[in-house]
Order: sequence, then structure tokens, then C-alpha cells
Amino acid sequence: MLRGGRAAVVLAAALALTACGGGGEPGGGEPGGGVYRIGVVTSSTGPFAANHTTMVAGAEYAVKVLNENGGINGNKVELVTVDGQNNPTSLATLIPQLATRDQVYAIVGPVDSAGCEIACATANKLEVPIVSPGAGRPGVLANSRPYGFTLAQPDAANSTAVLSKAIRDLGFTTAAIITDEANATTKAQADLFTQIFADTGVQVVQRATFASGDSSFASQITSIAAADPDVLALAAGPDDAGRIAREARSQKLRATFLGTGALQSGGSAYVAAGGEATEGTIAAAQYDPHSSNPVAAPLLEKAQADTGQADIPLNFAYAFDAVNMVATLIKEKNLAPDGTDIANARRQIQEGLNAMDRYVGMADVTTFAEDGTAERPQLRSVVQGGKFVIDKSAS
Repeated sequence: MLRGGRAAVVLAAALALTACGGGGEPGGGEPGGGVYRIGVVTSSTGPFAANHTTMVAGAEYAVKVLNENGGINGNKVELVTVDGQNNPTSLATLIPQLATRDQVYAIVGPVDSAGCEIACATANKLEVPIVSPGAGRPGVLANSRPYGFTLAQPDAANSTAVLSKAIRDLGFTTAAIITDEANATTKAQADLFTQIFADTGVQVVQRATFASGDSSFASQITSIAAADPDVLALAAGPDDAGRIAREARSQKLRATFLGTGALQSGGSAYVAAGGEATEGTIAAAQYDPHSSNPVAAPLLEKAQADTGQADIPLNFAYAFDAVNMVATLIKEKNLAPDGTDIANARRQIQEGLNAMDRYVGMADVTTFAEDGTAERPQLRSVVQGGKFVIDKSAS
């Protein structure tokens, strides 16, 4: 499919599985002992630390597969990982470090919208391609184009449609919202829930707030339980959301838990924190870890076998695809290793990413819209048997 004259790029499964080795052509990318460095921006603290851990694992797995199969024309791929520790000031320092000292060809991360908003804008000013494997806040790339991208579809396009349909299908009429007030991403989630409830005619009967990492949610749940809502919207990181769910069930709150796509992407952390209390949670989704796509399916199966995971998480798959997108463009454009002519290399990678209309990888089909966000399927997920599964009946 071609849109607006943009080139269609389809990645076959064989490309990711055999990586980018062999068949070198004369020129900058000729086989040798060089290195292509890709930056990774993570956060070991904050409400989305678990999502970042998953992202790093996906990027590392992608590089492992690439290098086991010859790298890119015989040149190794290396990750340079930095930890922003959920600190905007750190991100403003670390991105220039990756660009100048480490001479990275592109950057993967951060996962969260608050981090991406800063990191992606900074990378854009430095003209370094940056791909977030998860940022979904509407307008998150407003100051980050043309070098900034996200593999997530914005919540306004994905979570709004999915959750609005779920509310109508299930007949919910009252709701409560609990919000992590210490994080810009979760505050944006609360705004999204507020709009969804207004548009669907659901009455918000109670609101409660907390700060990331609070040790107790007893008082907040007590006030919510008194209002007895049909649904409790979780505007929180996955770990906090799980502990909220556990407290809610301990106080006999019967409400159905509702989450944006960010909750499904951090599903393993959510379920680990909340245990059986999370059963029945409904969340928007844009990724199916059991995709039947003929390219995605074997990639997912191989990753499951190699990592021992029953389900490959969203941020893992998105990071895997982000690394492979960059590697594919390096090979395709025959770019030289070791930071040679790095400004030109980064420009060509940026142009290649902007030209991608269809890319098929572990996370199924990715198409970048003109604003750098990804177009994704709109799916409903529910926690069943201790994990999020796609509700096929809701499509």
C-alpha cells in the first residue's frame, strides 16, 4: 500500500532471522571489523521502570540475533545504554552524550511519553533518529519531527476507541478514576479517561490521587469504594496499578478495572503486583503476542523459545523491531560503520524511517503516519488466567 507517494517497505521474516549479514556491496558498508552503535534510553526508576526493562531486553535480543548472523555486512552492532532515572534533566544531558561521544546511528527509547517528549525533542535538534517503543500520549512528537518516531499508536486514536466500545458493550454507567499525580504520562491518562467517560455518558462519581511508589492506597480505595462505581480507571504505571487492584479487592470493591494500552504493555508487571485481583481487568491494546501474521508469528515463536517467555511483551517486540528497522536501513543504504560520515548516515536513516509505509516484524505491520506515530490495530485485552489476552469476540 502506498500513501502520498511514500515508499512501501516490507521486511520479510528471513531478514530478521538471518539478520543483515553477508552479501556486502562495495562502498561504505563493505564487510569488515567495524561497529554500528545504537543508543538505548531507559529508566530504572519511575512508574514505567518495568516497561523500560522489557524494552532493553527486546533491543538486546535484536542485537544478539543480528550479531549471531554476521551483523551488518560483517560489522558488529552494539548498544550504548544510558539510564535517565525518570529525570528530565538527565535526559537533556544523556541524549547529546549519545550523539557526540558515542556517535550512535540512532536511538531507541524512552518507552514513556513524558521521557520521549524530552528525549525525542533533544535528539531531533541534534538530528539523530530516535524511535520510542511505546510513547502514546497525543502530541508527544510535536517538537520532535522529522527525526522522532514512536512505534505506538497515540491513545487518542487507540485507547479512546477501544475503551469507549467496551463501556458501551458492557453497559457501565458510573466510574472512578485514580491518578498518579507525580507523572505527566499518567496525568494525561486521567484526562483521557475523563473525556472517554464524558463522551460515553458515564458519570464520574469519585476521583483519587497518589504519587508514584506510594506504599499504601487504603485511604484512596476507601473513598472510591464508598461511591461503588461500575469501573475504576487506573491512570497509573503497571506496578502501582497492580497494588491498587490488590487493595481494591481486599476492600471488596467490585468495580471492573480499566486501563489504557500502557497497562497491557506492562501487563506482566501489573499481574505480578496485583495477583488474582487483576483478573477481569480490561485494557486497550494494539499488539497481539499471538499474531497469526506469517512474518510476525515465527519471530514471536523464536523469541519465546530463546527467552523462555510464554508471551512476548509489547515493549520487547517494539524495541526488537526498532533495532531491526535501523539495521535494515543501514544495510540497504550501505552506510559506513564506526561513525564515518555520521551526520549523513543519520539523515539517511531518518529519511528511510519516514518513507516506511509498511514494515512487517515481530509486532506485525507498522506504518508511520506523517506525524511519526504508528498506525496500529485497535484491540481489546482482558486479564484471564494471570495474563492479558486479546478478546477476539470484541473486534
